[in-house]
Amino acid sequence: MPKTLKLQVVRLAEADGISINAWINTAITHRVGREVAAAPFFQFLRDGSDPATALTLLKQSQED
Repeated sequence: MPKTLKLQVVRLAEADGISINAWINTAITHRVGREVAAAPFFQFLRDGSDPATALTLLKQSQED
């Protein structure tokens, strides 16, 4: 990990009151969760679904 990135991670972890490892795990979990939630939405768009239904699907993924 580049030193500048590590310094930012250390600062953010300290601000959250958690360890660096816990902060990194949380960041990865959030990213993976977004990817998993986004996949059905983009497949829906590729399949030519109507925009209103796509918007409903996107809103539902944010609530999960």
